[in-house]
Amino acid sequence: KLGDSKSGAGYFFRLQAARSGNPTIFKFMMLGKPIIMVNGMKNVKEVFNQEFKLVKTGTISKGFVKLFGGKSMLSVTDPVRHQFLRRLVGQSMTPEAINRAMTALTKSATEQINQLSLEKPVKMEEILTRFTLDVAWRQILGLDLKDDEVETFSKAVNDWIGGILNPLSSRLPGTRWTKAGKAFAYLVSKIERKLDALEKNGPDGSTLSGMFFAKDEEDPSKSLTREEIISNSLLLILAGSETAASTLTVAILVLGLNKVVLKKLKEEQLAMMAKHEGKKLTRDMLEKECPYLDAVIKETMRIKPLATTGAMRFAQETFVVDGKQIPKGYAVSFNPYITHSLDPMVKEDDDSHMNVANGFRPERWLDNKTKPTEYMPFGVGPRYCLGTNLALAEMKVFLALFARRVEFDMTNTTADNIEWKKLSIIPKPKDGSLISVSSLS
Repeated sequence: KLGDSKSGAGYFFRLQAARSGNPTIFKFMMLGKPIIMVNGMKNVKEVFNQEFKLVKTGTISKGFVKLFGGKSMLSVTDPVRHQFLRRLVGQSMTPEAINRAMTALTKSATEQINQLSLEKPVKMEEILTRFTLDVAWRQILGLDLKDDEVETFSKAVNDWIGGILNPLSSRLPGTRWTKAGKAFAYLVSKIERKLDALEKNGPDGSTLSGMFFAKDEEDPSKSLTREEIISNSLLLILAGSETAASTLTVAILVLGLNKVVLKKLKEEQLAMMAKHEGKKLTRDMLEKECPYLDAVIKETMRIKPLATTGAMRFAQETFVVDGKQIPKGYAVSFNPYITHSLDPMVKEDDDSHMNVANGFRPERWLDNKTKPTEYMPFGVGPRYCLGTNLALAEMKVFLALFARRVEFDMTNTTADNIEWKKLSIIPKPKDGSLISVSSLS
């Protein structure tokens, strides 16, 4: 089984590690084929920093391409083209670009927080999914959707991501006629119409606009193709909606279970509000004046990072890492959770350092003597997540505004009865972080 209710998605990989004695490198079988799991930052960097040379992503199936497009940074296997994509897509993800997006992020977060109810329990996963999907259509794609269109867009994204998460979706014939396939076609049509509008009317500040008008610094005559823009827009929606919403859902849970942490976060935000009274929230404020907010997010991603292995790579030659030989042709992967759990700086013999209730200590990030040394929530190497800046900005904006305005308690969940969803990209609580709001300012 891929997940369990006690620890969430990724159980299969944690079980394989435990059966092998939790070493940094071990072999396991999946669908009858051997896979080498490489963990520990030193080992992971040694292998995956040599993407395209030592290891290489396998050929993406035709079925998966029909659900994701074949020209994203995730799927391109040519190193020269991959670097080209990172340079041009990256122009829409610079700190300056994110700072320009702050108004849209703040508006989206404020609208969702305003919908919190004082009269009945609120499922925060739904609020946070709406927030990140709002960011997807408003900031990433630059769409102007009416209320009824927002519902259609949200359903399409959810159906599409559901198809990606289901390993059978890309293997079955007739992918384009499935619910996920139809959702993919809808999203592509929206992006294509927006590209037509950008070509006619010029740039508008959206992430899509940044990609459309990006020029290669090495050769200004080169730009992204429409297919590359579409594929990478979808990749950013996946990274910026599903993963950010899941991490925020876990963050609400840990704040509800750790009231002292919530109090410190609130105090930091109120102090910044007093200092900048009447001013708009900026990226500089969040980056330079909110160390505790940063620590809360990092600690959340340390304990509950990506549950799976990401894209599978294959050894291009036989090589040795940490004394272990990896044969040419073997599948090679890493798992952020396992690497985080092995960190000697934070490790406890009872594994409580990976427990959201009693292992959640943001303060450890504020002192170099206790700061975790094994940390890779956004991956490593040439395929390091290019949407990191946007994802962090989304999460910081929402948590900052939420901490300022909301007083709450977990409705049903205590430290002793946490249950997790069995299938998700990032583990998240089964009840979607159900809260009871006592005050909304």
